Amino acid sequence: MKKILIILLFVGIHSTVFSQDSKLTSDEKKEILAESPFNNVYPSSILKSSANYFKAQMGLYKEGAIGEKEAHLVALGTSAAIKCQYCIPYHIAELKRLEASEDEIKTAVLIAADIMKMSTLFYGNEFDLEAFKKMLRGE
Repeated sequence: MKKILIILLFVGIHSTVFSQDSKLTSDEKKEILAESPFNNVYPSSILKSSANYFKAQMGLYKEGAIGEKEAHLVALGTSAAIKCQYCIPYHIAELKRLEASEDEIKTAVLIAADIMKMSTLFYGNEFDLEAFKKMLRGE
């Protein structure tokens, strides 16, 4: 019974996540592509759902659980850490629009750099993860 439930769960997730959009007319495709230049990165087979997902994700910045400026600071730090040459100028432009200070911007990047540095040190030296978690719990 447990195996059947796992299989059904897998099939349900797989069909939802990896399903293709219904066929788009050429007018629908033109309309979606005109909405945002970023929609050009998606294949036609998932263009409609990808565009909807992108719109929903962008809502996290203005309507999410943290403020818009703070969300862009997090995104800038992440962008710097993964070295996204597209994301960095976008989030800096948004932060300037939101009147973030140069120190706020530099701090977000420095925090990302510090996390990357410490992660590299711990990982590269095979620091014991369980011992680390015990230390954090005060054990």
